[in-house]
Amino acid sequence: MPVTFGQPFKAGDWQFTTQGLVAKVDGATIPLQADEISSHRDGSARFAVLSTQLSTLQPGQSKIINLYTGAKSTSTPSVPSNPDWNLELEAQVYDTNGSITTLVAQPQADLVKQIANNTGRRLSGAVANEYTVALPFKNKATGATHPHLTARLHTRLVDGGQRIRTDVVMENTRTWTANPGNITYSFAVKRNGSTIYTQPKFTHYHHARWHKVIWTGASAEPQARVRHNMPYFMASKAIWNYDLSLSIPEAVLSDFYKQYTQAKTSQANLGPMANLMLTPAFGTTGGRPEIGPVPQWTAMYLISQDDRMKEVMLAHADAAGSVPIHYRDDSSNLPLDLDRFPNVSTWLGSSQPALPTVVNGTTIWQPDTAHQASYAYVPYLVTGDAFFQDELMYWAAWNLTAMNPAYRGAGQGLLWEDQVRGQAWTMRALGEASRIIPDTHAMKAYFQRRLSNSLEWFYQNWVVTPAADVSPMSSPVNPYDTTTVGPWQNDFWAIVMAQHAEAGEPRAMELLNWVSKFGVGRFMNEAQGFCLAKAPAYYLQLKNSSGQWIRSWSELAQVNFPGVTCNGSLEYDGYPTWSGGYAANARAMLAAVSSLNITNAATAYTLWKSKTSSMDKDFLNNPTWAIVPR
Repeated sequence: MPVTFGQPFKAGDWQFTTQGLVAKVDGATIPLQADEISSHRDGSARFAVLSTQLSTLQPGQSKIINLYTGAKSTSTPSVPSNPDWNLELEAQVYDTNGSITTLVAQPQADLVKQIANNTGRRLSGAVANEYTVALPFKNKATGATHPHLTARLHTRLVDGGQRIRTDVVMENTRTWTANPGNITYSFAVKRNGSTIYTQPKFTHYHHARWHKVIWTGASAEPQARVRHNMPYFMASKAIWNYDLSLSIPEAVLSDFYKQYTQAKTSQANLGPMANLMLTPAFGTTGGRPEIGPVPQWTAMYLISQDDRMKEVMLAHADAAGSVPIHYRDDSSNLPLDLDRFPNVSTWLGSSQPALPTVVNGTTIWQPDTAHQASYAYVPYLVTGDAFFQDELMYWAAWNLTAMNPAYRGAGQGLLWEDQVRGQAWTMRALGEASRIIPDTHAMKAYFQRRLSNSLEWFYQNWVVTPAADVSPMSSPVNPYDTTTVGPWQNDFWAIVMAQHAEAGEPRAMELLNWVSKFGVGRFMNEAQGFCLAKAPAYYLQLKNSSGQWIRSWSELAQVNFPGVTCNGSLEYDGYPTWSGGYAANARAMLAAVSSLNITNAATAYTLWKSKTSSMDKDFLNNPTWAIVPR
């Protein structure tokens, strides 16, 4: 039973450059290999993709895999020179004039060459060896290469190549090739001439991708279910500290899964481009399940590890692949970057060089940065799959290229020129990519530098020498409305900054202390007239009627809540009984920052929790914001 999964590690637990990692089941050592390692700032392992082999495992049997540090050893690969793979991909493309063109891709020779040359290998060891085979499609009749449709096959050989897991990724993502657009086709995967998978006719959006995992070989697909030690998972600080004491009722899980299956059924005609429960128009107002530190389905999975929630989570990570933000640079074969193209723009402002004009490019999507979810980060953490690693890089890369070059400092990739919530979510995506992709990846340093650039910019322009548009109340700046603050957006910003601070990112702790003067302070200044009940207000004015910055909590209260007296009968703002309201955003923020010993944060969290106790019951219905102090 070969098993591959992702595993985060606490800082200091595994010094992987000098120590090995040992796996044991029932006291007996079992084969283990570790790949795709990313490190903490102290040099210890932050994350690795682990592959192990269990034997004599019976149907329905559970086993605990214990991990220990030990002597460093090598894991010798076992790879046949010419695996019994023999896949052929075939696409029947429907042109706009009604004609049909047959495209094929035959990757066997490429795999054999990569094995011989030891290139393109992602996993390597005695348990699993995975190669990424990338090739274009060719016209079956003429041999001409299709300009846009490309296959990327993450091909994992286990059991010495007797079993092969192929993650077939179909991309329409090229940046600079002329005339990008939607492609309508049906699709089939064949092995030794026999069809083993079909996808009916659908329209593949421009700058989008989809995938399908296929197992082939002498042995059947291994049916293993991996459950993580979730307290340790949280303690690794790879993710916020979600409340694992919650026990989500079966009725809630089944109802949520039913909503997903209904969405899947109703969108069957979209094929791999279905949006499922994602809102295609990102700027649509109102709450929705994908918006939060992690999406609702991800929080539900982290807390329950229910198989249905895992399916929902992975399906939505897949659905995010259909959003037209996936730009792969034709020369580097990596997501589009600002090192090569410092003035490129994929969304705002003018692009230099100009991007090719999209033809036949209508999709259901209208992406933005201010309503963006964390789609693929936790899916990558739990599976270690290459598709999700690429996906989280695509989103981080698009956020950098999407901003106007004139405001982002061209190649610096600064993320300040956005709504505060947009700053938060783009900084989250950048942190996810910069920390979790392997140290050896070609884009690791690229993402790290851009994260450092933005953190330093915020620190210098908001804290050290505050710009003229920075409020003395220590509120992040919305460049489109500098005199108004949405406390809930500040909470998003602080929650993300807390994650950066826990990761030891330079300037993150200083920024968290700065933003918490407002974020925590609004819960602690009732004596100065700023009522606790008004702490989760929707929006607040930061200047008085004379156009001067407000500098005290009493003046902030007078300007925004004239005549309001703090007393026990005052109604609380922010939907205090609801798990998805501004009051819940605030609780998550106070929990996250109190874990870092921010002044008065723990006191404020305890106080606010006592005032919103009805919310705890509703967290069982939706735990998106159910973060608790570590």
